[in-house]
Amino acid sequence: EHSSDTSSPSSNTSLIQMPEQQSTGAYGGVQAQGGVYTTALRVQQDNTKHTTDKQPKAWPLLKRLKTFIILCVLVLCMWLTYSDSESVVFHLEPAKRLPALAHDVPSCSPKNHIMFLKTHKCASSTVQNIFLRYGYKNNLTFALPIEDNYLGNGKHFKASMLPKVLTPPSGKVDIFAVHTRLEPSQHRQVLPDDTIWLTVVRDPTTLYESLFNFFRMAEPYGYNISLDSFSEIPLEKLLKLPRLYLKFGKNQMLFDFGYNEDIPMWELQEVIHDIDSLFHIVLVAEYLEESLILMKHLLCWSLHDIVFFTKNARTSKFKHKLSYETMRVIRKVNSADVLLYDHFLAKHREAVLKFGLKRMKDELAELRALRDEYHEDCGIREVNGKDSRLDFPEYSFQVEAYLVNNTDETCQLMSLPELPFLDKLRLHQRASLIKKNG
Repeated sequence: EHSSDTSSPSSNTSLIQMPEQQSTGAYGGVQAQGGVYTTALRVQQDNTKHTTDKQPKAWPLLKRLKTFIILCVLVLCMWLTYSDSESVVFHLEPAKRLPALAHDVPSCSPKNHIMFLKTHKCASSTVQNIFLRYGYKNNLTFALPIEDNYLGNGKHFKASMLPKVLTPPSGKVDIFAVHTRLEPSQHRQVLPDDTIWLTVVRDPTTLYESLFNFFRMAEPYGYNISLDSFSEIPLEKLLKLPRLYLKFGKNQMLFDFGYNEDIPMWELQEVIHDIDSLFHIVLVAEYLEESLILMKHLLCWSLHDIVFFTKNARTSKFKHKLSYETMRVIRKVNSADVLLYDHFLAKHREAVLKFGLKRMKDELAELRALRDEYHEDCGIREVNGKDSRLDFPEYSFQVEAYLVNNTDETCQLMSLPELPFLDKLRLHQRASLIKKNG
């Protein structure tokens, strides 16, 4: 459920604009121009002023040699100033090709208790894969439905929904990272007290377009209307459209957060405040890489823990280009989600500024370089989600999948679709619990 049609991780979207590198020489290009160049002129003027007839005959030769050296310095300074930024003395590479740090080992203790509210069509499958890999690698326990990927299936979560055969005797798990409709008091019953709460939001316009087309809501079994016709339909009628399967519809994020989709606007600010108080970090799909960097530091994880391949992203042929008028109407239909998103987008921007723009730029470069290394080492090839060569096809033919030319477990897990991954975890967790508890 990745926001590939807005600003996906693979498109390197970032609040940090990556400027072209300044030309720098052995002493820094600008400084060399202003310092060496000026000093050279002074040396030349002083030598001319103090030259006398009493100097030995060898002096004209020394004078010519000094003049030649000064001219060489001037030429070097001008060359450093105007040469192309990628061909200066040190042959600097663009940021995206910088190697990832090999010593990326946190000095703090990693956080292993995670509550990730998997919101629909918000790049949440990409983020989920990070948590599933981490938990599997570290032998942690998960909140898992007996089948599929939704605990509650549109109803508010209850602790009793966890199947006993997949739940430790304590009734608590380390990681909750499947779809659920939030009910904080019930979720706390199945999670440790020191759990870190996270989720992800997305621009409601592109979220709704993705939701509408991914679940084919224009079909007769859905709303039987197209998105393009929204601008011709009275707003009152659009606001009354029912939730498809009692799960999908307007203000989808607010619904996933457990609230009424038609909550009065005068209550919404208090709702947003409550959500803000509950979650330690709210990731933003349009700035996912930056969000993951911030999350990495909160969780005390490494870059290898958060590196990813985009999951569940629709191919370009299935992306619907919206007119301005259609986007305007969609925002009205999803007005509560718009306010929710704007709040957390502003908070994300503040967090990035506090983190440091230069620091963020450097860590983004490391993350992207590491992802490129995994992409090459794993022999990744992007194909249609239902390609016959896939051992584990994706949920939909609309999305991209990955053929992997490497048997390495990390490569396999990074490319594994959500449903097969959850099946793998169910088998692993059931066997572990039987072995541990008899």
